[in-house]
Amino acid sequence: MQLSKEQLEQFETDGYVIIPAVFSQAEIQRMKDESDRILELCINSTLALGEHNARLDVRNRGGQMNVRKVQPVNDVSDYLEEVSRDERLLGPMRQLMGGHDPILMEEKLNYKQLLKQPVDFTHFYTGGRSHEDFFPLHHDWGYYRREGYPKSIISSALTIDDSDIDNGPMRIVPGTHTKDYPTVDPDPASNNGRVDERLFGENERIPLLFPAGSVMFFHSMLLHDSVENHSGRPRRIMIYSHYPSNHKAEEDKRNCALRDKAREQESRYREMLANKQFANQFHAKGEYSTPLEAAT
Repeated sequence: MQLSKEQLEQFETDGYVIIPAVFSQAEIQRMKDESDRILELCINSTLALGEHNARLDVRNRGGQMNVRKVQPVNDVSDYLEEVSRDERLLGPMRQLMGGHDPILMEEKLNYKQLLKQPVDFTHFYTGGRSHEDFFPLHHDWGYYRREGYPKSIISSALTIDDSDIDNGPMRIVPGTHTKDYPTVDPDPASNNGRVDERLFGENERIPLLFPAGSVMFFHSMLLHDSVENHSGRPRRIMIYSHYPSNHKAEEDKRNCALRDKAREQESRYREMLANKQFANQFHAKGEYSTPLEAAT
């Protein structure tokens, strides 16, 4: 898949471009299945060990578990790792990077999913976080710069569910990738990409409404946020971020600590399953969900 001249010009002007219907319905269903299975792994391992799975970003909304995101995911999903290398993503990014090969920097699965199934997580939830699943106004490079990554990073946001006005869509401020907007905390060590919310009004933030299987490519400096999901449905988006091959970086530098910690936790959890010290309590909602034990 190649971007047209017009699409390349749009990216240069606006900092993003959307390609609808890149992935088929069958591929989308596989992504939904994987999303369910990964969620089961993270929640059940947390319940079994009584400690927060390092991948899991969860918020408390009135006693219900509100899953914001899981990061990283490629090491627990062969299929999602395969998608990260799909030429339908890499081809356009290669164009946008001036012919340089895209190198994967990080991958995350944004769920924005309020779980309906009762789950007792009071013993591992550390508190200190609000219940909201929204993402504040920010640019991604504000977070990436801590590890020395370049501003030329491009992310692909792949919709697993339809993104509509009710389920907390991403919102972007077109053209903001051309200016280095100061973050709320200018200290690079803070790992903070948030910018002052007063910079842009609600009418300047464009909601991105596109069907499942679509892909948005966006610049790391593009300002964006998302609103809270009140639909009762998940709004899952798989985000892969790549840097151009002319930048040299340590492999998996950004996510390696989280990945190593989560693997160690999940190994202990699987031992508990094998020794019948724990039985899975959480089963993801969906048309199909791979049995967790079979996936391990």
